[in-house]
Amino acid sequence: MKPTILNQRYRLVELVGAGGMATVYRGEDLLLERKVAVKFLREPFASDPDFRQRFLGEARAAARLDHPNSVRIYDVGEDEGNHPYIVMEIVEGEDLKTLIRREGPLSVNRALNLARQICAGVGNAHRAGIVHCDLKPQNILVTYDGQVKVTDFGIARAFQDEERPSQAEAEDVVWGSPHYIAPEQAMGKTPTPATDVYSIGVTLYEMLTGVPPFHDPDPAALAMKHIREEPVALRSLNPRVPPGLELLVRKALAKDPAQRYQNADQFGAAINAYMQQAEEYTRPQSAVTPTSADLMLTPPPATLVAPPKATESDTQPVVVSAGPDYKLWALIAFAALAVMGLIPLWIFVYQAYTRPVAIPTAGTSPTTITATTPSALVSVPNLTGLSAPDAQRLTEGLGLRFEVLGEKESSDARPGAILEQTPVAGSRVAPGNTVKVIVATGRAILLQDVVGFNINDRNVNVQAGLESQGLLVYIEKTWSLEPEGVILRQAPEPNTEVRAGSTVTLTVSGGANFPIPLQVNLNNQVILQDARVSQRRYRPGDTIAVTLRWEVLQPLNKSYKVFIHVLTPDFSTLLTQRDIEPLNGLRPTTTWTVGEIINDPHQVPIPPNAPAGVYQIRVGLYDAEGRLPVVDAGQTQVVDHTIFVTEIEVRP
Repeated sequence: MKPTILNQRYRLVELVGAGGMATVYRGEDLLLERKVAVKFLREPFASDPDFRQRFLGEARAAARLDHPNSVRIYDVGEDEGNHPYIVMEIVEGEDLKTLIRREGPLSVNRALNLARQICAGVGNAHRAGIVHCDLKPQNILVTYDGQVKVTDFGIARAFQDEERPSQAEAEDVVWGSPHYIAPEQAMGKTPTPATDVYSIGVTLYEMLTGVPPFHDPDPAALAMKHIREEPVALRSLNPRVPPGLELLVRKALAKDPAQRYQNADQFGAAINAYMQQAEEYTRPQSAVTPTSADLMLTPPPATLVAPPKATESDTQPVVVSAGPDYKLWALIAFAALAVMGLIPLWIFVYQAYTRPVAIPTAGTSPTTITATTPSALVSVPNLTGLSAPDAQRLTEGLGLRFEVLGEKESSDARPGAILEQTPVAGSRVAPGNTVKVIVATGRAILLQDVVGFNINDRNVNVQAGLESQGLLVYIEKTWSLEPEGVILRQAPEPNTEVRAGSTVTLTVSGGANFPIPLQVNLNNQVILQDARVSQRRYRPGDTIAVTLRWEVLQPLNKSYKVFIHVLTPDFSTLLTQRDIEPLNGLRPTTTWTVGEIINDPHQVPIPPNAPAGVYQIRVGLYDAEGRLPVVDAGQTQVVDHTIFVTEIEVRP
């Protein structure tokens, strides 16, 4: 990207990351001459005045945090377009997720050391009244010398207020990340410091096993696992985890926040105490001098005392028994029998040593029997409930082989999850042995037709009905003129045979004001994120209201115009069009800044004599040299660099 100067102080050098809430650039502070990271808040949050104020307030609070285990915030402000940004320190290293993927499971000491640093950084924020709300390995940076830096303070917390968010906010905001979300977050409750403790517990679990405690491709199903299910025991996934450490992690992962450590400082103190206790057990003990009381309680050791030499004065008469000594003869007989019993053993050993050695001929090799010491054995992990890929990764990470023998129908396990395994969990086997598994398949279900029902109708309760059959329901909202909540499509199709545990996707009307997702990339310079069209049916002489949202990736050095064409589906007839610079000429594309989101409303009049019919709305950017080329059609279809938005209908 071409370097851009922000507020005459920060030079934006290159784009280094983009997420759901923010875009991050590597930059340079021209005043203090240091490298920085600049994070811009993305739309629609940046355009919401109330949210922007909450964000700036929380970010300024986070800027007051000064701790070696949290990323320092240097500056907070807004650019010329009123888009909030944060200037932070640059961390040379990698995120914890990358580290776990490359080296996981981590050793117990290393995992505890990293977790202790995470608790220290987050605990400092808790004492300042800030809850992170989105702790995950991706938000935890580890420098090349092993120091933890927790990042993204203030952004997730800015979503929170004293009361629960409105319905409109809840639909647009992802509260936490699915693999690390606390049960109370999944249920929409207000996060507390104990919420962060749960996320740290999940992260520690993943460091020790290489996988998170719960996994599901469907975010809704994954959230339900956090609410309802208990994680697989740590020691079944990693036998090297001590029992005491498993209890510590289990407390952090308690479903009820009141049963967890109440903040990160408490969790960190528990980790410190555990590590110190472990050191005490392994520390060499000093010698202790026994007391006289100890000697009285301890029997003296047996000693060999040489008999005194005989002298003239010491000679005493010896009394000899007149009769035979039967005990002596019995001992002699027993000794003779023992010697006779050793004779066959001696003959066997002699023959073994004098037998000629067989030399193997060419093409053959002698059989070698290698004894496996108990210390070389590994414990077979508990794979039940894990997905096949996770189970394979865990098994091979322990030096064992993995083999899927087949599938078996089950209504209790999700399809693709491990149902049975051989050897059983906890068995001690030699490295290189194969763990064989059976993968679960759900019972067959004939999918009913639910199109046309309203997902919000409590009298019917479509979602509960499908879930009662063992199906997972994923709801996807889209723009539609149908009443909000009406089911428009379902996948798989009705009357399709599916298996219990399968996911059913319901496309539900979000109403006419719901944005139409597009995500179209134009020349790697700008993305058309979505569009809003207020209605679908019009009369001749009406005006079509179209709002486009552009995201700037690279500077636009030319002044492009927006075109909005309303034409027949076969492109043969152009009903009407609108060609103008963005925001009615108030924001030429040459003024757009990198990371900015442009909300661009347009009014397109329909001619009074317009013929009835169905028409397409197509949009794009162009200048005197032609249309700005589309390099990625995103979620729609593109023809000749014109972007399809939606269809409308004109009626007399």
